Amino acid sequence: MNTEVGKVYLVGAGPGNPELMTLKALRILEKAEVILYDALLDSSFLEYFPSSSIVHYVGKRAGQHSATQEEIQDLIIRYSLQGKTVVRLKGGDPFVFGRGGEELLTLRKHKIPYEIIPGVSALSAGSSGAGFPLTHRGLSRQVLIMDGHTVLQEDTDWKWFAEFKGTIALFMGTSSIVQISKKLLDNGASSLLPVALVENASLKNQKTTVTSLGKIIEEGLSKQSSGPGIIYIGPVVHLIGENPELDIQGFASQGEEL
Repeated sequence: MNTEVGKVYLVGAGPGNPELMTLKALRILEKAEVILYDALLDSSFLEYFPSSSIVHYVGKRAGQHSATQEEIQDLIIRYSLQGKTVVRLKGGDPFVFGRGGEELLTLRKHKIPYEIIPGVSALSAGSSGAGFPLTHRGLSRQVLIMDGHTVLQEDTDWKWFAEFKGTIALFMGTSSIVQISKKLLDNGASSLLPVALVENASLKNQKTTVTSLGKIIEEGLSKQSSGPGIIYIGPVVHLIGENPELDIQGFASQGEEL
């Protein structure tokens, strides 16, 4: 029986396209004895898994049966205590809505050696693929990341959000975007504030839907696919257009050149 504890790697695989995986992530993956991968990865990732490795799909998707976080952590601990090299392959970056912090605390609790490999977050991949920046001189100097699952359940300062001078990125928010838009409008946000829904960031079937807070109240905002989506709220979304200077002047900060 192997009494030596194996090492665990929490690896960010990027937003879905394997070409956005880092060289270090690929090198770690190639030596993995056990791989636990989630739902946000394209099936082409399987080509990079060693044929000798033990592979577990532990994806989480809304409305579908999936492994619980506790079950995933139990698998990580069990295999590492068997002396195996374990890779927890996570979509995007492990520490951006990836539950990486929970797995990190579990590893520390059990005194299991680990290493964290950062990945390209869907946060930046989504905006880049759609053709607009997260920050832009005169429009946005800060980015706010929100969780659409819980923001309506918490004691949220909606006036502060409505007055936020930057880009709001909403993860897991398509089911709550109408309510969120109403909260923002009720607290002073402009009905013309542009909104983009980016689905399947970095993949061939990436799709971008552009609208505004006011139109969302009137028409809603629905996903066109079963893949993951990120919602961006802010004037930078106007930069998708071919002539952004004509669209963004009303949102520019006073005293700054665009």
